[in-house]
Amino acid sequence: MIALDRMVVDDTPARPEAKAAAIHAQLGSDGHPVPVHRIATALDIVEIEDRPLASFEGLLLTGPEREFGTIAVNSASSWQRRRFSVAHELGHFLCDWHVPRQQQAGFGCTRSDMVAPVGDPIHLRQEREANTFAIELLAPAAAMKPWLRRFPDLEHVIEIHKCLDISKAAAARRYVSLHPRSVAVVFAKDGKVSFAERGPEFPFIALRSGDMLPASPERPSDDVISEMLDADPQEWAISAPGAELACQHLAQMDGHSITLLYLDRRDS
Repeated sequence: MIALDRMVVDDTPARPEAKAAAIHAQLGSDGHPVPVHRIATALDIVEIEDRPLASFEGLLLTGPEREFGTIAVNSASSWQRRRFSVAHELGHFLCDWHVPRQQQAGFGCTRSDMVAPVGDPIHLRQEREANTFAIELLAPAAAMKPWLRRFPDLEHVIEIHKCLDISKAAAARRYVSLHPRSVAVVFAKDGKVSFAERGPEFPFIALRSGDMLPASPERPSDDVISEMLDADPQEWAISAPGAELACQHLAQMDGHSITLLYLDRRDS
């Protein structure tokens, strides 16, 4: 049983990071993974249900006053994705400035909403804020520190995935967003780019969804991480004169892959 003061969370500034920080301030740092289901229950989510959702990853039913809510997540998704969906919907619930579409009783969120949302400006902002809340709750910066002190490596992403009980994709995105070095990750399916996520120091990557991945590095069998190998920035559509690029590859099941890019700016 977790005891949380909902009023403390409600009284924080209207930012998703502040809501998540208020929860962690009450939880303390008593280990990980974060018990997201118990946190949601302690904050007036009265039911969390796994259901076969055809079009959505998560649903939140609540009223305009946010007195209580119920969450449903897609039973066909992995456990880590369902944990993220619970956190995402809890973000909508606690961010009381979020408004459902077209007078609906709640929020229906697709996989796209939780990965790379698109749509009108209000929808886009709300989904991005719910994603920010979710990752701040599940992978707080304080918990990430041990992996950020070391040289970039996909092995760290796997460790984060296991220790914090989040998906490899979520772990990779959080890793590059916080790492002090110039890093990025490129996600692909069947050798074609899906999307890329850059750290704050990494330059623009001009690869588009559907582009073929460059031929290097050599790709090992599934669930085996390659060595960190030299790469040509131009092949990765990166403009970085004078910098050296290295990349590391992880092939996953069903043709999915993650490539970590590390840019060493020798002149900086």
